[in-house]
Amino acid sequence: MTDLPVIAEGQLATGERWSLQAGGTSRDFYTFLETVRPDGSRDSGGMGGPPLYAGSLLNIYTGGSGHGLRRVLVRADPAVATVRVNLAGEEPAILRPVAERRDLGVVFFAALLPRTAVVGSVTALDEAGHELEQPDLSRHEEGWRRFRRRPRP
Repeated sequence: MTDLPVIAEGQLATGERWSLQAGGTSRDFYTFLETVRPDGSRDSGGMGGPPLYAGSLLNIYTGGSGHGLRRVLVRADPAVATVRVNLAGEEPAILRPVAERRDLGVVFFAALLPRTAVVGSVTALDEAGHELEQPDLSRHEEGWRRFRRRPRP
């Protein structure tokens, strides 16, 4: 899906550049977060499907590559003002929207974390800081633990 438009981009203090790409239809929408490391190597990951599933305010991807940073990518209802990512043994990361698609009624949040980061939960918060939704991430995290244990090529 390399032909998706870039809707946000930035750079980390450690030198990695990132770009958020998104596009598709209301039924088949794709969102990818690509990272370019200082040495020029790159990796990406993301999700497809409807922008939001019926009855949910968040659509979440957590994952990464064998050599890169850990990704947290969220598509959310516009009622979500911030996203709190609780990390095991660390201060939570508070994410602000990086882009929006008004035509689909969705805002985007993205974070790049150390490969060793353990995501405890992802919580949607409204403007007043009230919790709106906290999906179960157990499948995401179990998949990540298995992935990290695999031998690297």
